[in-house]
Amino acid sequence: PLTAHLSTSAMPEPEPAADEPPRKRSRWDSTPGEGGAVANGAAAAAMSQGLAAAKLAAQEALSKAQADVQTQALRAAQMQHAVQVGLSSLAAKPDAAAPKPSLVTLDASGRLIDERGKEIKAGGAGSNATLRINQTTSAPKNPLLEGSAAVPDIASKADGSRNPYFDPRMAVPGAGRDARKKRALNFVAEGTFSRKADEMRAKVAVEQMLRDSRTKQPGRLAAQPLLLQSEARPSDGLAAPVMSAATLKLELQKVPAVEWWDAALLRGGAAGGYAEDGVLLEHITHYVEHPVPVDPPAEPPPPPPMPLPLTKKERKKLRTQRRLAAEKEKQDQIRCGLMAPPPPKIKISNLMQAMKNEAVADPSALEAKVRAEMAQRVKNHEERNLARKLTPAQRREKKRRKMLNDPSGGGTPVTLYRIHTVPNKQKLYKIDINAQQNHLTGLMLLADECNLVVVEGGPKAQRRYRKLLLHRIDWTDFGAADDDDDEDEEEEARRRAQSEVCQVVWEGLVVKPQFKNFRVEAARSSEGARKMLAERGCAHYWDMARTNGAEGVPEEDEDEDEDEEAGSSDEGEGEGEEERGAGAAGSGAAEGDAARDDMETEG
Repeated sequence: PLTAHLSTSAMPEPEPAADEPPRKRSRWDSTPGEGGAVANGAAAAAMSQGLAAAKLAAQEALSKAQADVQTQALRAAQMQHAVQVGLSSLAAKPDAAAPKPSLVTLDASGRLIDERGKEIKAGGAGSNATLRINQTTSAPKNPLLEGSAAVPDIASKADGSRNPYFDPRMAVPGAGRDARKKRALNFVAEGTFSRKADEMRAKVAVEQMLRDSRTKQPGRLAAQPLLLQSEARPSDGLAAPVMSAATLKLELQKVPAVEWWDAALLRGGAAGGYAEDGVLLEHITHYVEHPVPVDPPAEPPPPPPMPLPLTKKERKKLRTQRRLAAEKEKQDQIRCGLMAPPPPKIKISNLMQAMKNEAVADPSALEAKVRAEMAQRVKNHEERNLARKLTPAQRREKKRRKMLNDPSGGGTPVTLYRIHTVPNKQKLYKIDINAQQNHLTGLMLLADECNLVVVEGGPKAQRRYRKLLLHRIDWTDFGAADDDDDEDEEEEARRRAQSEVCQVVWEGLVVKPQFKNFRVEAARSSEGARKMLAERGCAHYWDMARTNGAEGVPEEDEDEDEDEEAGSSDEGEGEGEEERGAGAAGSGAAEGDAARDDMETEG
C-alpha cells in the first residue's frame, strides 16, 4: 500500500551491495542534482522502513499460525492418548463394578424416562442391574437349538443351486408372511429423525472446524489458486463455484466505494467516501419517503361482480328469516339451560289462567302487581323509543340525505320539462322555491319559442317536483261555472289543457351534475338560451326541448282510473271546448309575457 503513494519518477535507484562491483554508468544516465539526491534518499529510507514493517508483520502472522497448528495437533494427540488409556483400562478389568444407576421416572404415556429426559428401551443393552444374578452378559441359550446350524434355512431351501430338490412352482414357506410384513404399516420410532439431525449437525461442525483450520494456514491460497468444486457446504449440499484469485479480485473491484443512495447524504458525493464528518445531517429528517406505486406489468384482475340489489319484498323476507333464526337460537339456549327463561307476561285478561292459586288466594294484591308490571312494560317501551328518537338536526340530515342520495348509484337523475306558455310570478315563485326546498339544482329558461326547466337531484326529490309541475300547479285559469254540467266539462277541458301546457321532454341519468344551484333566467332569443346551456356543457337539452317537445314522456298519474275517464272524455269533446281552452291558454300566455318583461326590466 505504501508504494501506491510513490511516483515512478521519484523511485530511487537501488544501491549496490558492498561485495558487488560498481555498475558502469551509461552515457544516457543523467547526473541528479543536489536537491534530487536528497529527495531520493528520503524516499528510499521510507520505502525500506515500510518493507521492513511488512516483513515483520508477515513473520509474526506466520509464527502465530504455526503455533496454532501445533497447539491443535498436540491437543488432538492428548485426547487420543486419553481415549486409548481408558479403553485399555476397561479391557484389563472385565469384572469392574457396575455403574451407579441413574434416576428413572415414568412420563404421562407410561414410558421409562432417564434423568436427561430420554426414553429407556425395555430389554435393551442399557439395563442397570445392581445384583450379580441379574447382570446377564449374554442372551440365554437354548440347548435344543444348538444343532440347528446344520439345518438349512428357508433361503437355502429356495436356492436351486444348492438344493437339487427345489421346485420353483411351489411356494416357499414363510414368503407370504415376509411380503405381508413389508406391506404392513410400520411407524417410525420417536426420536429417529432427531438423532439423524444431531448426527448431521455434528458432522457439519467437524467439517467446518477442519476447513477453518486449513484456511488459517498461510500457504494455502498460494498453493491452491482455484477453489475445489468438491468443497461443498454440507448444510445445503451445493458445491462452491470455481473461481480464481484474479477473478475474485475483479469481482470485488466492481463494488463501488459509495452506494448511489448514500451519495446524496455525503459532502463530497461518491468521491468523498464514507467519513464521520462528511455526512449532511441537515438532509436527514423525520419524514418518510413514499415511492410512487408502479402498476404491475400483468393485466389487472377483473372487477368482482356487482351485488344484485334486492327488492322491497325480498328485503322483508330476509329480515323475517333472520328474526326467526335468532328466536330459534334463543329457544334452544333456554332449552339447554344456557339462558334463563323470560318471566311470564301476565295481563288482566289472562290473570286467572296464568295464576290460578294466587288469584284465588289474594286477587286484589295480584291485580295490583299485574297492573304495576303492565305499567313498567309500557314505560320501558317508551324509553326505548325515546332512545332511538333522532334529534332535530339528525332528522334534517336524514331528510336531506334521502333527497340527495340515489340508492341505485348509477348517476345523477335529470328531468327536462317544457312549458309552452310563460308562467306568471306566482307560478315562477312555486317553481323556484320548491326546487330549492327539495335540494334540486338546475335552470329554468324563459324564451319566446318555449320555456325549459332542467332539474337535477335524487329520485325522491324528482318525484315530488314532477307531481308539482304536472298536478299541483294549475296551468289554466277558468272562471267559476254556473251549473254542475258546465263545471264537469270545464274540469275536463282544464285537465286537457294542463297536460298540453307542461310536458316531460326527457328523463335519465348523467355521470355528474352540471349545475350548482337552481336559477330562473330569461333569454331574449333561442340562440341565447342555447348559449347559456352550452356554457355548462348541456346545449343538447335545448335541442331536445325544441324538437321533441310535443312527443314527451307520458306523465305518471297516481290515479289510473281518473286518467282513463279523462281520456274518454277528451275523445268526445267538440271544437267549442278546444277553442275555449285555446283562449284560456292565450290569456295565460299574455300574462306570462308580462311577467317575463318584468324580469328582464329587473335584470
